[in-house]
Amino acid sequence: MVKYIGKRILQIIPTLLVLSFILFFSIWFMQYKSISFGGEDSTFKQYLDYMGNVLRGDFGIHYRYGRPINGELMRRYPLTMLLAIGGTLTSAIVGIFLGVISAVNQNKLIDNIIMFFSLAVTSIPLFFLALIFMVIFSVFLGVLPSRAMGSWQSFIMPVITLGLPAAGFVARTTRSAMLEVINQDYIRASQARGIADKTIIYYHALKNTFIPIITVIGVRFGELLAGTVLVENAFSIPGLGRFIIEAIDYRQGNAILGCVLVLAATFMVINLLIDILYALIDPRVKYGKRESSTSGK
Repeated sequence: MVKYIGKRILQIIPTLLVLSFILFFSIWFMQYKSISFGGEDSTFKQYLDYMGNVLRGDFGIHYRYGRPINGELMRRYPLTMLLAIGGTLTSAIVGIFLGVISAVNQNKLIDNIIMFFSLAVTSIPLFFLALIFMVIFSVFLGVLPSRAMGSWQSFIMPVITLGLPAAGFVARTTRSAMLEVINQDYIRASQARGIADKTIIYYHALKNTFIPIITVIGVRFGELLAGTVLVENAFSIPGLGRFIIEAIDYRQGNAILGCVLVLAATFMVINLLIDILYALIDPRVKYGKRESSTSGK
């Protein structure tokens, strides 16, 4: 397991370097060079100097605030992660629950309602969904604040706004995986032995659908990180997403690059954790037997 984890970590490093290279030169060519990175050196020399500073934990100075960018990143990062993790947990809990209910009631009314709901929430843009929630829960009902107030109540709507569309994808994936599993012979054998349906569904069928469910949750986590840009601006949350928008407005290229690198590194670490979960759930993943056994059929 240690060797497997070490190999995956080593794969992250070149990916981040390539991403930083592409981002740096993209920002440079979009006319941020005179403000963001400065200097009279060649562009490649500026890139090497910038990455050298980043490796030492120095992302430069934010010219609007007159403060180090690392301080801004450290202050805003927890808020963004709170939204992303909260949205991921919301999507996982709601999506898995609805997916299981839908699968065990295949082609019934409740199945059709859940699938319609899943399609609807995944089709609504995040910003519009945020406006709907603010109108309902802040304007008409007055039970939740529409902007970040420093209380846990102010994060309820942003987390649900971020997690609900992803829950639709998780629900559909869970339903498909469950339908594939519950039609297996060992499930029918368990039913023939008189084992309770709940036991079969939650202890035998559901645990064998974890791989595809974890996969879609991991992929959605990356999209939720990107979605924080819209949600944070809609609810005035001072996280990394809002920081990126401010950096674009003020042509602060090093702040943009710092934010994107931090978010990309976070997503890669989450992918690493998902790969570790794969290896724990199915040891064949760790040793590469999953692919060999599949290709040999």
